[in-house]
Amino acid sequence: MNIEKKHTLVDTQSGKECILILYSNKVLIENIKDSKSKATEKEFATSAEALTFFSKKEWELLKKGFVLRNKNASIGEPVLHYYVGSGYTGCLAFDTTPNGIYVYKHGWFKTAADQKDFLSLIDIEGNLIETIELPKILAWDIQYNAVKDALLLDTDHFIFEYSLATKKFNSLTKGFSKPVSFISVSSERYAFGSHPQLYVFDKDTVLLKHTFDVEIVRGHLPFEVVLSKNGQWIAFHNQENEIKVIQVSDDKVVKHITGEFGVISQMEFAENDTILVVRSYGWPWSIRYFDLVNGNELAMSELQIPSHSQQASWFCFNGDQSKLVIVQNKKAFVFDFLNKTFLYNFQIEHSVKTARPKFVNDLLGFRTDYGCFSLYQV
Repeated sequence: MNIEKKHTLVDTQSGKECILILYSNKVLIENIKDSKSKATEKEFATSAEALTFFSKKEWELLKKGFVLRNKNASIGEPVLHYYVGSGYTGCLAFDTTPNGIYVYKHGWFKTAADQKDFLSLIDIEGNLIETIELPKILAWDIQYNAVKDALLLDTDHFIFEYSLATKKFNSLTKGFSKPVSFISVSSERYAFGSHPQLYVFDKDTVLLKHTFDVEIVRGHLPFEVVLSKNGQWIAFHNQENEIKVIQVSDDKVVKHITGEFGVISQMEFAENDTILVVRSYGWPWSIRYFDLVNGNELAMSELQIPSHSQQASWFCFNGDQSKLVIVQNKKAFVFDFLNKTFLYNFQIEHSVKTARPKFVNDLLGFRTDYGCFSLYQV
């Protein structure tokens, strides 16, 4: 019988190794320790039941401290599975740095006033390097700022900077009036804000200070901001069906985009800052593309998900923006963004409903709502 899946998990603490092999309606489990091997086989009525058992068995091992490592993974297969921790808060943040990968870890609480959340610092093979207590709970976003060799963090609308050299947190905002916030990093500049102020910095120099407000739209506060790749503009969204492109040097609106796109929950500049890619929060929950030269919406039918639904949970680009990944629930769709063609899709493992994507060098990382951090070959 042909092997459909073969995953090798290791526990570096105990020296144990477990090999899971799925073929047709059977699962083979081989446990190895001190060069001694013991194998058992389970047979199921259907291949679907066998796959479910395979996944559950792997999850049990991950929760016990095993790590999936697969350097020879094929396209769409996991290179790494690492168990971050249980408990879902909605936060799925992570980012890669020269020190390793920092992943949000939900902590614990004894009372409402005594809550702890953490960052797990791991290497590319899933070895835990360090666990760092966060100054505030709920890390909604984490981005590495290479100019300052620091992490920029949005922890429940409080903005912090974490120096990789000193391992200390520095508070960048004192609080907020309304619960909206953001962080954004380009190659040379970075931006952040909590209501009612946002800032753009060039290292330690303030380039822009902008005052803003937000109003509730059908139970939500529309607010999303992102820096252009060259750091000269910000795309600013605080009203339904409206995006402003603001010039950092003088705080002037250089482009006003309007349309029936509702509330925006994610934006990204692309193609040398000539296109703005956005993800709508409400119906139809889709990815939209806008020409920043004339402000018109681009059809980009070649970048549509090959499915009856265009609903998107997240999207991300790789470093040179040659690849675009769109996440729809538990499935990732990979596109060649340069040639505007669909390449393939694959299932995101150990996820309940969603997973947040971000490239880690040439690999595609996911922090899932089930508590797993994974790297996939793409």
